[in-house]
Amino acid sequence: MPASDPRALLTEPFSEEPWWWQDARPQERPTPDLPSETDVAVVGSGYTGLCCALTLARAGTDVTVFEAGDIGSGASSRNAGFLSGRAGVSKQINLEAAVGIERASAILEEADEAYEGLQDFLSVESIDCDFQPCGRFVGAHTPAAFDKLSAKMAEYNSDGRDLFKMISPADQKAFIDSPLYYGGMLIKNAGTIHPGRYHCGLVALCEAAGVRFVPQTRVNGFARDGAKHQVRTDRGTVAARHVALGTNGYTDGASLWHQRRIIPISSTIIATEDLGPDRVRSLLPRLCPVIDTKRVIYFARPTPDHCAILFGGRARFTPVGPLESVRILHGQLTEMFPDLADVRISHAWSGFMGFTFDFLPKLGRHEDMHYAIGCNGGSGIVMMSWLGHQMARSILGIANRPSAFEGLPFKTQPFYSGTPWFLPIVGTWYRFRDWLDMRGRPPVSQ
Repeated sequence: MPASDPRALLTEPFSEEPWWWQDARPQERPTPDLPSETDVAVVGSGYTGLCCALTLARAGTDVTVFEAGDIGSGASSRNAGFLSGRAGVSKQINLEAAVGIERASAILEEADEAYEGLQDFLSVESIDCDFQPCGRFVGAHTPAAFDKLSAKMAEYNSDGRDLFKMISPADQKAFIDSPLYYGGMLIKNAGTIHPGRYHCGLVALCEAAGVRFVPQTRVNGFARDGAKHQVRTDRGTVAARHVALGTNGYTDGASLWHQRRIIPISSTIIATEDLGPDRVRSLLPRLCPVIDTKRVIYFARPTPDHCAILFGGRARFTPVGPLESVRILHGQLTEMFPDLADVRISHAWSGFMGFTFDFLPKLGRHEDMHYAIGCNGGSGIVMMSWLGHQMARSILGIANRPSAFEGLPFKTQPFYSGTPWFLPIVGTWYRFRDWLDMRGRPPVSQ
């Protein structure tokens, strides 16, 4: 078989399912009869929906979670398992310019609170999901990118906690052995998790609290009928006093207003074959995840057993098949780690992230429907969990203070209907800009 054939890169067996599903597969469960009514209809069974449902159910609310497929089969069991606080909510933008100094400070503080709150939640609820507070390394792909990271570090450290530190090219090998980067930034308050186990833990807590799950049931729309919403599904209609939308990158035409404000972007991850912990540690000495500063990002992390590497990015901004994903991502993997050119791939899978046009998560209400939406890549586990809890507290009317993410403008663009026709154009432009950056950069000296 020619080396150009991506099938030559695959292990036997090879799986198109997430690596996480080996021991935390979304559970197939019977589809129950629809209730005639419920206090709160939660749409989406990812972290947002489950955290919202759990908080509501523990307060004595009758909650029904609707899911178009199996419970947890979307992005919550497909992501890379990265955790962080403030670094996850403003990396693509100048936050102060976007929302003002006071609001920016509140957003960064709340993002840190969300990260610390997740750690407390995992401990109190005894969810075994391989949480590792290992930090994160952000690799600068050019010297100019290193300078931009330095400016970002100053913004992040403005609270005096000094949780961000610049790492010189000479010291980079303590975090990653790669010829691709000119040093980078260490994020100290960051870590990793097994996203599948975390999701399974949330499902178990919800079931214990009395949450009703209705899988294999697509919500098609909503209508207001007096004091209640009529939630229309492909199996019938359910009356609900409140609706909580947590569909993120899987938002569809059930709510056209939200669909026009969310950009679904495909993200793909591959898993290497078993490398053994020594070889993994030789490439990632501190076993912390790595993400870089390119427009078309690369990211990598060790598996929880430290025996393989998960590598991901944008094989394309729109979905492609697993063989094409392997071909593209294996090439990118060997850019980051040339020594892995001979390594085969055991898993390849993808999922949708939900981006907003201003790259900020949103929490609010529209036409009396509550929503928490917009992970924007890299912050989904922490922020969507947090905003799910906050959405529930808003429904219950027990929020101690407004969230800094509540009431942010939730804009769309002219001619956008929810189908991101422009992504191939944007992806091509981003790749060209990255190519120019890489072509013009000086040699990396380590």
